[in-house]
Amino acid sequence: ALDYVTLPEDFASVAIKRSDIEPTSEEVEEQLNNLLSQHSSTEHITDRAAADGDTVNINYVGSVNNVEFTGGSAENYDLTLGSGTFIDGFEDQIIGHKPGETFDVNVTFPDGYSDSTDASGNTVKLSGQKAVFTVTFNYISESVLPELTDAWVAENYGESDDVHTVEELKALYQKMLYNTNLQNAIMDDLLANSTFKELPKEVTDYQVNQCLNYYYTMANYYGYDLDGFVQTAAGYENADALLEGMSDSITTYSKEALLYQAVAEALDIVPTQEQIDTYSSYTGTYGENYCTMVALMDAVTDALTESAVVS
Repeated sequence: ALDYVTLPEDFASVAIKRSDIEPTSEEVEEQLNNLLSQHSSTEHITDRAAADGDTVNINYVGSVNNVEFTGGSAENYDLTLGSGTFIDGFEDQIIGHKPGETFDVNVTFPDGYSDSTDASGNTVKLSGQKAVFTVTFNYISESVLPELTDAWVAENYGESDDVHTVEELKALYQKMLYNTNLQNAIMDDLLANSTFKELPKEVTDYQVNQCLNYYYTMANYYGYDLDGFVQTAAGYENADALLEGMSDSITTYSKEALLYQAVAEALDIVPTQEQIDTYSSYTGTYGENYCTMVALMDAVTDALTESAVVS
């Protein structure tokens, strides 16, 4: 990487202003609210109509030309209205209905949608076809947050993190946010002050493949081909247009990858087997090289954070 990157002289002791990375009380509160959301319970509401943003539980059966198709039916499905999870028009037609009602939702599948099959295995074309979904509205799900008290903190974090009070939990999040802000500030400084001769094709190709793999996986999950999903979910004409629109981000990701490697070379940093083993559960999905790469990034981050000059 040092063949492609010239690091600034002070790369191992980046100067950071404490005021720029100290988290605000509002940021800490936001993290606490997110935490409480993760521990929320669900209440079933049946006495009002559905509104945009509600999470509704529904049964549905879909058909094209009166033929039911594979993947077009579900029971007790939780759908957040306005999320864009389903094809255009589906979620909007649930708004205003009340739990207990059964009604039809009329939609048109977008071009590029994959074919399905009927109960006999015959092909059912979905791309560009009008469809009817018979929907039974079961209930609206509302989240109920737990109350943030010392007792709740002690019960959930007393043994695992040795945190027993609300103030201790706030201090923990204050520290976590501070460290994240510091790490981001260091990388931003290195990106701004390093010189890049060029970006190796192997590095940019890797980032491109990461991007395409994400959208391809999501397309398969929702029953689209790649271009069809990109059109629906990201608003680009096709995958090539997506990559063109994300070219700046891909360049930034590539530079960051080179920077981590360049710092590792300059400081002779090699991840330990213990650090690599932290990500062993991802080996089957992403491969051993990915686990080594992420472990290396962690080791570099730790070294740069420890040596940064915060004033």
